[in-house]
Amino acid sequence: MNKRNTTIFSAIALVSLTILSACGGSDSAATDTTAGATTATGVSLVDVCPATIVVQTDWFPESEHGGLYQLMSDDAVASKDTGAVSGSLVVNGEPAGVKLEIRAGGPFLESPVVTEMYQDNAITFGYVGTDVAITRYNDAPTLAVFNALNINPQVLLWDATKHPEATTIADAAKTIKSFYVYGDPAWMRYFESQGLIEKGQVDSNYKGNLLLSTEDAAHQGFATSEPYKYANLESGAITTGYQLIHDAGWNSYAQNLAIRKDRLEELRPCLENIVPIFQQAQLDYIADPTRANAIILSTVATYDSWWTQSEGDVANGAASQKELGIVGNGETPTFGDLEEARVNDFIAKATPILREQGLEIADIAAGDITDNEFLDTSITYQG
Repeated sequence: MNKRNTTIFSAIALVSLTILSACGGSDSAATDTTAGATTATGVSLVDVCPATIVVQTDWFPESEHGGLYQLMSDDAVASKDTGAVSGSLVVNGEPAGVKLEIRAGGPFLESPVVTEMYQDNAITFGYVGTDVAITRYNDAPTLAVFNALNINPQVLLWDATKHPEATTIADAAKTIKSFYVYGDPAWMRYFESQGLIEKGQVDSNYKGNLLLSTEDAAHQGFATSEPYKYANLESGAITTGYQLIHDAGWNSYAQNLAIRKDRLEELRPCLENIVPIFQQAQLDYIADPTRANAIILSTVATYDSWWTQSEGDVANGAASQKELGIVGNGETPTFGDLEEARVNDFIAKATPILREQGLEIADIAAGDITDNEFLDTSITYQG
């Protein structure tokens, strides 16, 4: 599946007044005392945030972006020409006084997300994975302030009927000749260095097709997508086996909402208010994705490209994020934080791999590319 930035892969809390969390039937509440002036609904981003909050995503609209679409108004307008959808930013369905614009990535981008962030000052947030933040720190440093997906949903998958004993990538590599990936992902080099797979088994010419229907191989994909698509093939269902690249050791955070590091002080008043909103919206989406999924489907239809999504695709994507633990707390009860120990561990394992690829990688630590100070620590995922 030709998704996102495959070289390596959000939201409503409370501002001033108490808002009930919709996640998991929880009736707990959280309060953010740093909010700006309140509207009739109790939430206002006027005077603290840009008039239009622009989020540059890494791919077409999909369920993994659901927390963002939870904040989009029902009267949102999408443009096929620009690959963007915009409308009022809503909290619990009520306008918060600013606009929200969600820009698609993939073919709509002429350059990587981070590059776009530095070329276009209108972009408030961009999707920047930890690995990308490390790679681009020297020339375009970013600061992740919220993570919607605790676990990267990216996987390597295979036909489980043909390889019933394979439960891990290392198992699959014993009997599968070819592993198809896009280009030269650092995580595959890492797996090679750990002895999970041999270099000669890696084919960098994956085209994004559901090739298990025609070939006995393995390919990269997403646990939230391809298993469902294979199970619903018109030509006959295929049961897939897979392992998350996270579980195989490449524990990068994916799809972090990040800002340009040089805009931290400029955006600080906005971050103090909107980051908790991002936290809660992701939880609200997982609790009930119906409204946001409808906006996703409508937007995809307007873009009218080769990328399609069905009601089943987005419903499965949201459900899978919950069932597989893609969305959840990490080692702390705070939802959406980027854990220092995990980030530092990842930096230590990724740096030599990235340098091996000929990249100039700075000597950095978690605090250089992540900032948890704007999170509401009382917002937690309760399943």
